[in-house]
This record gives sequence, C-alpha cells and structure tokens, in this order.
Amino acid sequence: MGKLKDMTLKKAFYLIVSVTVVIVLFLSAASVRACSRLHDQITLSHAFMMDAAVVDYGGSGYYIMDAETNGTGDSLMEFTGRELWICRITEILIVLLPVLFSVLGIVCAGTYFYHVKLKDPLAALKQGISHIADNDLDFTIDYGKQDELGELCRAFETMRGELVKNNRYMWGLVEERKRINASIAHDLRTPITVIKGYSEYLDRNAGKETLTGDGTREIAGYINQAAVRLEEYADSVREVQALEDMHLEYGEVLLGSFLEEMRAQLSVIARQNRKEICLRAELPEHTVMLSTVAVFRIMENIVDNSLRFCRERIDVEVSFAAPFLTVTITDDGRGFSEKERVEATDYFYKGKMEGGHSMERGHSMESGHSMEEKHSMEEKHSMEEKHSVEKKHFGIGLTICRILAQKHGGVILLDNAPEGGARVTVKIKTEEISPL
Repeated sequence: MGKLKDMTLKKAFYLIVSVTVVIVLFLSAASVRACSRLHDQITLSHAFMMDAAVVDYGGSGYYIMDAETNGTGDSLMEFTGRELWICRITEILIVLLPVLFSVLGIVCAGTYFYHVKLKDPLAALKQGISHIADNDLDFTIDYGKQDELGELCRAFETMRGELVKNNRYMWGLVEERKRINASIAHDLRTPITVIKGYSEYLDRNAGKETLTGDGTREIAGYINQAAVRLEEYADSVREVQALEDMHLEYGEVLLGSFLEEMRAQLSVIARQNRKEICLRAELPEHTVMLSTVAVFRIMENIVDNSLRFCRERIDVEVSFAAPFLTVTITDDGRGFSEKERVEATDYFYKGKMEGGHSMERGHSMESGHSMEEKHSMEEKHSMEEKHSVEKKHFGIGLTICRILAQKHGGVILLDNAPEGGARVTVKIKTEEISPL
C-alpha cells in the first residue's frame, strides 16, 4: 500500500482497475462454472438411452422405424419441484453473477482508490480552506506523497506561505500608514500654528502703532514661508505615496556600462557641489536584470544627503556578489547618531541642524513701551522663534532609498565608518542573465 500511495493518480487508478477486472473475471468464471456444473448434474441425471431401432422399407419411398423402450416409460423424464427450482436459479445466476461481480468490483475499486489516494489530501485541503475562510493562516498542510495531489498540497502550502507574507506586508503598510499620519499630524502643527498665530497677531494689532509697515511685511513674509513649507510637505507626502505604488521596470544591464554611467553622473555632481567624490568599483563583465532608474535614484539621494553633511570628500564603492549589487557611500562628516541610525530611514525624519534652533531676540524690551506694546512684542518674538524652529529639512531622502531598495529586493544599512563619517550601504538584488 505504501508504494501505491506514492504512485501517480493515473498509475494507481490503472493498477486498481486492472486488479479489480482480474478478480471480477475470476469470480465470474468460477461462479458460472459452478452453476453450470450443478445445472448439468440435475439435467444429466434424467438422461436415458433408447433401444436399438429396426428400420423397414414400407414402399413408395417411405421407411418405417420400429423402436422399443427399455420399459421404464416416461418416469425418467420427470423432474421434481426442487430440481426445477434449482435449475431455474442456476440459469439466472449464470447471467446475474457476472453483472453483480462487475458492479461490486466498480464499487470496491472506487472506494479503495478514494481511501488510498484521495481521502487524506482532500481532507487536508478542505481543512486548509476552512482555516483560510476563518482568516487563520497559522497552520500547515503536511502531505508528503509524491503524486498529483501531493503536488497540489505543496502548491497550496506555498500559497499559504505567500498569503502569510502578504498579510505581514499589508500589516506593515498599515503600520507605516499610521506612522505617516502621525508624522503628518505632528509636522503640520508647527506651520499651521505659525500662520494662525501671526494672523491673530495682525487681527489684534491692526491700526495700532505697534504694527508698523515694515513689521507687517515681515509678518506677511513669515506667513508666506509657513505656507510654502505646507506646500512642500504636501508634495513630499505625495512623492512618498507615489513611490510606494510605483512598479519598477527591469531591463538587461551590462555592469561595465552601468559603472561608466555612474562615474559620469558622480563627476557632474562633484563639479556642481565643488566636492571630491571618489568612485571605486570592481564589477565583472556580467549582464543582469536591473532597474537602473531605481538604482541611480537611490545613489543620487544618498549622495545628496552626504553632500549636506560632508566636509570635503565622499567615497562611493560598488561591488557585485551574485545576486546582490552593493553600493556603499561614505562621507567625512560628523556621522550618524545612535538615534539617526535607527530612525533616519523613517518617514519624514528630521535631524537636528548644526548650531541648534535657538535664536537671539532681535529687539529689546525698552522700558518706555507700554505693557500692551511689550506683550505684543513678546508675542511676535515667540512666533518668530516657532517659525525658526520650523526651518528643518524634510527627511524623505533616505526614506525614498529604503522604499526603492525594498522594492528591488534589497536593504539599506546605516552605520559609521571606523575613521569617522556616515556610511550608507545599499544592497540591490539582481538576476544574472549570462556571464560574458
């Protein structure tokens, strides 16, 4: 039975049917022979032999046969009621038993085939479907037979694993959406507060001597800057969401040509920013499937981020170890803090600007001003401080890199170089086409 369970459905079906046919034929032949023998025994026991007959010529072309019986008469031709009943039964059984054995053979073969080949895998699949219908993916289908249903169960298990991955991914997206919403709510509060505060300040001091023309223009400028910040933030949110929905387009890329294109772009960036960018790479002459748009955008965002913090030099190192293309970018700046190493790739993370955010007040509280004037001036200075705190860079550069790297089957890692400076390592998964 063990070998039968490991057979394919087709082979097992043919084997069971063949064995069933042989058994049915054997039983049919045996039963027909037994019934025929019983029937012959009864009928032959009533057989008799006539005496010799004398044939005489009667003339006109006719012959006369004169035979005499043995004196027993017609008694030997008579059957008892039981014998007649048995004869009729055997005649019926000779026809009926082969049909009956055929039907029983079909039923037994089908039942045996179901229990041996279909029952366990169908029960496992039915149970799996029930779990999935109840949104329960914490189960496994363990059916290791090497037949078509075994392959179906393994495919079902693969599907379950993919559903688990997709569910985790979707839950991750939900959590990321929550973090985005929390970040949006937090970061929009400051420019909105600035706009609201200055508008209330203008409303309360309209027509008063404390509100001069220069002061009004200055406040209008602050409001305009806060509005611009809101617009920039909305654009950043749309950009991140567009990246999450973007589908990468892959193409065949020769790594040597890819390196030359990267070298040319880095050279342009270095001239524009008057910084030294050193590229080191040893790439084999392989052709791989790669999204060059995604890779170059990752590289450009990291280099742009490094340019804001480096002093003089940025080192870019590119290597390939199948299936990963690795790009490491190191600057000679202050490096990442522990918090930045953990959170810098999160949505809209903003690091502290060097020198802090505090600013000295540009106006003194002269004793000659009234209490109302002093209050208005203090309120204005307070809003100026809030406005100055808002002047921070939206942290979506590394977020974009993380999203694109993950879409390309890779990761992004942040750490500091041993000699100092920030180091960002991006691993991009590729598919090798053919080595040249």
